[in-house]
Amino acid sequence: MQSVLSLTIPRFGSEYVSWGLVSFAVFGTYLGFLLCVGQCVLERKSALNRLLSLLFLFLGILVGSGLAMVSGLYRFSPRFVLLHIPALGSIGPALYGIHRIIRDSEVEESFFGLDKKHFLLPVAFWVLYAAICVSDSESLVNGFERFVSRSTSLDLIFYAPFAVLAGYILGLLKGIRILFKVAVLREEWTTRVLLYILLATIANHTVGALYLWGKNPLFLLVSANMMTLSLCVSYLIGRKYPAYFQNLQQVARDAIRKYSRSLLQGMDLQTLRENLRVAMEVDRLYRDEELSLASLAEEMALSSHQLSELINQEMGKNFSAFVNEYRIREACELLKKDKNRSILDIGYEVGFRSKTSFHRAFLKEIGLPPSEFREKETT
Repeated sequence: MQSVLSLTIPRFGSEYVSWGLVSFAVFGTYLGFLLCVGQCVLERKSALNRLLSLLFLFLGILVGSGLAMVSGLYRFSPRFVLLHIPALGSIGPALYGIHRIIRDSEVEESFFGLDKKHFLLPVAFWVLYAAICVSDSESLVNGFERFVSRSTSLDLIFYAPFAVLAGYILGLLKGIRILFKVAVLREEWTTRVLLYILLATIANHTVGALYLWGKNPLFLLVSANMMTLSLCVSYLIGRKYPAYFQNLQQVARDAIRKYSRSLLQGMDLQTLRENLRVAMEVDRLYRDEELSLASLAEEMALSSHQLSELINQEMGKNFSAFVNEYRIREACELLKKDKNRSILDIGYEVGFRSKTSFHRAFLKEIGLPPSEFREKETT
């Protein structure tokens, strides 16, 4: 294998420079997969951990597939190199999910923190990948031979995920632009790190896209090394500041409160608070397991953004925490009152979808599992 690599890796300056770039990219591939596993083995995984694990996995695939393209290893594993397409097309939605968590949206009860519509494009790219891989290996290799030497129809397939990623990044920059005000950047190091991550992402993939323009392998290898550097920075942040995203979440909440124009201006806040109290304490809408920010907002004749601001600013919590507080409060009463009733039945009655979500929310709110709480309160 070493002889194959030495023959196929292009020379970028000296041989030491070439092998240095290649070695760093190999390291980045392994680091991406290792960081992915690190997020997966956590005892209590949140939507954020799942998104980070996917993001690290996709970056590892991009680094490895780019290296395989440059070194000519597509002749031995063309299907691995093709993973570049769905991996690149899935990074944007993963970043968007992380953005939602930073903005403290209603994500705690969801598996990835994403609406269903944001799964459509990644699924389409994975289906496309599967369709291409149906071809025999010889046809795939011949297609890559043409691809690396001149413009082909395969270029368009690679341009598509770049376009999707660019669209998501533009949306993210618009959605969190308030964090990049000079005053916020000066005061909060977490926002400076976030700005670096976004700029590095733009630079990484811009350089990678330049490969499609001129088919110069240097662009692809430099892009792979830049992604490796980003993975190293991610590792160092995780080691030194484990609660980085939680801190950033609080910074975002404070910045939005300070700089955003209120959507509740001119409204009677006392009446809104009373209407919300009636909806939850009298009508007990929290018992509906399908209750969402949008449906509750419609019930109160508000927009989702207005209700979100009301709950965040007036109650100091997000929608999920607000609803779960009512659910857990009634669950505690039922656990003490109905000693022979099953815990799962109580969880369903107060509005939880599953035993897992009930147990997780109860433990977070009370500090004990429902079974231990009942045992403690009834003895």
